Amino acid sequence: MNLVTLNIRPNIPEALKPLEDIAYNLWLSWNFEAVQLFIRIDYDTWVEARQNPVRMLGLITPEMYQKTAEDDSFIAAMKTVHRDLKRYQAYPRWNNLPSSPVIAYFSMEYGLDAGLPIYSGGLGMLAGDHLKAASDMGLPLVGVGLLYRQGYFKQYLNPDGYQQESYPENDFYHLPIKPCLQEDGSPVIIGVKIGESVVLTKIWKALVGRNYLYLLDTNLKENAPENRTITAALYGGD
Repeated sequence: MNLVTLNIRPNIPEALKPLEDIAYNLWLSWNFEAVQLFIRIDYDTWVEARQNPVRMLGLITPEMYQKTAEDDSFIAAMKTVHRDLKRYQAYPRWNNLPSSPVIAYFSMEYGLDAGLPIYSGGLGMLAGDHLKAASDMGLPLVGVGLLYRQGYFKQYLNPDGYQQESYPENDFYHLPIKPCLQEDGSPVIIGVKIGESVVLTKIWKALVGRNYLYLLDTNLKENAPENRTITAALYGGD
């Protein structure tokens, strides 16, 4: 039996297409007018999507899309936010020189937004704020990190009142990230030497305002089992 993986994309009305641009740019995370657009569509769906705009686009019903597309007030607000995003992206960088060096920023975690749960605390929030500030300042900075299948655990109380933890798996195709692709449409995969082994990593990218964050994913069938787990979880117990 051959298994085929399908990634289903939502059928967004043409009038609401700018929502995709907004959802896939983490500029949204520090611009509440952009967040408010998704809350306006349906607050309960926003909560169900765990404040993840990309996931929410797949949860919105056709009826909800149609109703929103016919809301002139919403369309006007969406166009304003989309215009602001495009102006922000087009604003000249601090040096505006095409041959300028690019700063590489490495971190084990990045706390950019609840919709990209690959962080736990202080280190991640600091790294995320550095990327956001670099974008606002027009600094040519590129973030590099790891794309974890399981982010930080979520806490809940069981029926007896005891604290428990769950480790939900991240569905990469419903996060505000996209795979980096070659010209022929195949994924970008690089080799990283670790000890005596060369570990293959698939590269994903997140758009953070005017800059990119590149995330490495080692969960590839070509890798040895122990190397596939490098990006399995944010932090282990050992």
